[in-house]
Amino acid sequence: AVIYDMDDLMVNSDPLHSRAWEKLLYDFNYTFSDLPEEVRANFIGRRVADISREIIDILKLDTDFDSFYKKRTEIFFDLVEHELEAMPGLVESLKLFTSDNLKIALASSGAIHYIQFVLDKFSIRDYFDVIISGDFVKIGKPNPETYLVASEKLGFLPKECVVLEDAMNGIEAAVGAGCKCIGVVNVHTPVQDHSKADLIV
Repeated sequence: AVIYDMDDLMVNSDPLHSRAWEKLLYDFNYTFSDLPEEVRANFIGRRVADISREIIDILKLDTDFDSFYKKRTEIFFDLVEHELEAMPGLVESLKLFTSDNLKIALASSGAIHYIQFVLDKFSIRDYFDVIISGDFVKIGKPNPETYLVASEKLGFLPKECVVLEDAMNGIEAAVGAGCKCIGVVNVHTPVQDHSKADLIV
């Protein structure tokens, strides 16, 4: 089986995520770049809820989590609806794996309503046998739970699954779960460490 990550692997979302943080933090008299680069790089591949808690803590923001997260979701969705683009080769890769009769899963840190939006926007829902959202696990990436759940739902052992990942946190999750992992370099995101992947492309 093949398991896809979504953000910055299937769709070019990091620039929109960054702009959403920028718009949100403007209300608190901060910019996204006020956060150290290594901190921002470590956000790639993680759940927005987990990142939100970390930003509130780091910047000592005078806000509660629920209203902060709700506003962030609204800003991001407005950007996604109008500007989100698929990554080159997405549909071609899905067609290739389907023609090889491989089972295909999507295992993302994203919220389920965001995943559903992406699948419908690019008309690719039918390619996926299993869909796992960050909402479906107790602990998000880099914890391996996301990929353990995905392989279980597919009916395969983790070692029988190949994960496609762009992010260091996602690669760590895939390897920790016992899956094979292909690290896909994305020039649009902060530099990621792909060294733990079995193959880098």
